[in-house]
Amino acid sequence: MASEAIVTTSAASMTGRSGTYDVIVVGGGSAGVAAAVGAAQAGARTLLIESYGFLGGAATHSLVLAWCGFYAQRPAVTPAPLVGGVGAQALAHLHAMGVETAPYYSSTGNWNIRLDQEATKVALDRTASARGLDMALHSSLVAADVSGGRIVAIRVQDPRGVREVRASAFVDASGDAALAFLTGTSPCPLHAGRHAGQPASYPVRIGGLPPGAARDKAARARAFARIEPRIGRAELRTDGGIMTTLPGVADLWWLGIEVETNGLDGDDLAVAERDGRALAWHAIAALRREPGFETAYVAATGPNIGIRETRHAATREPLREIALIEGRMRDDAVALGCWPMEIHSGPGRVEYRPIGGAGAFGVPPGALQAADFDNLWLGGRTLGADAAAYASARVMGTAFATGHAAGVAAALGAVGVAAIRAELVRQGAIL
Repeated sequence: MASEAIVTTSAASMTGRSGTYDVIVVGGGSAGVAAAVGAAQAGARTLLIESYGFLGGAATHSLVLAWCGFYAQRPAVTPAPLVGGVGAQALAHLHAMGVETAPYYSSTGNWNIRLDQEATKVALDRTASARGLDMALHSSLVAADVSGGRIVAIRVQDPRGVREVRASAFVDASGDAALAFLTGTSPCPLHAGRHAGQPASYPVRIGGLPPGAARDKAARARAFARIEPRIGRAELRTDGGIMTTLPGVADLWWLGIEVETNGLDGDDLAVAERDGRALAWHAIAALRREPGFETAYVAATGPNIGIRETRHAATREPLREIALIEGRMRDDAVALGCWPMEIHSGPGRVEYRPIGGAGAFGVPPGALQAADFDNLWLGGRTLGADAAAYASARVMGTAFATGHAAGVAAALGAVGVAAIRAELVRQGAIL
């Protein structure tokens, strides 16, 4: 009887409020935070659900310590911001905390914002303190109820048990299309027959390195040439990857290992993670043999790996490669993207295809609405896109923009794209 009582506990005990909302957002990464804050700022009573005890997604639980896609990719000139709104609020909180937020021009030819992992958690806590926004952390989605082409309720589990919450509209910002999958939303036909997706990254924080070590590419090349480039599912990038400083800490961030995994199956993930750890350990041991690197050590990995791609849901108007090649801007765009099509064809193999036109593209509202459910919106990695367009739109800067748009659309309901755009602009979005 005790276990039954836990299972049927009302959602009110989860948040201190009733279990009915205007908007429920699943996933607390950049897209989920933007969706929840955007919905709340539009006047919707909103619940944000996240399985970890903190926000930030891959930036905070996978050591992907760079926000990409905030700035137009214009070399040798002042970077132009293309993401405002909630993303800009998060940057403002970081800046107020004394964290450097100015973008840097990377060796890949793109503007990135380097992150302090712990500061990012706090900045997103502050960003998500919007009036009308409740959060259920340490809470995982386990089931969904649908009726008449709409989602009516979901069930989530935390250490106390399973609880039901209801809403008028939902945003799937889970990255893995978890809510769409549970509702039976059709898979995206543009990805039918493809392999499991782009390989995941295995970021590493390296401690014990002297100033300037990140720029010594020759030493890295010599060190990594001494070891086998592959252990099981893990492989070194052929160029040695990216190694850069981080704001406010002495550690360096190394993005040089990629792993093959479907990103969904626990056993499959565990094997990839094990192999990534082994390769990271061997690589840093080799690096210590280089003069000046004798005290290098693995400071941190994980707890998750950097998943780039898993499931895709069908949407009403998916984003397509041709729109990025031509740099198409749209009168009905609800978000802008600018990151190049970063296509990882396998571990250690990456291609950057530039965005055409002026270097930016508009995201149609139909790319953020599920094909099968009127009240399910998608943001971040769950947006609808073909393979090449997805390789650009998945990055976290663009995810802030698409999540923001999905949250506002969910809050406003069937009001038309003009009203959605007007509310986004009111909230500081760049369109």
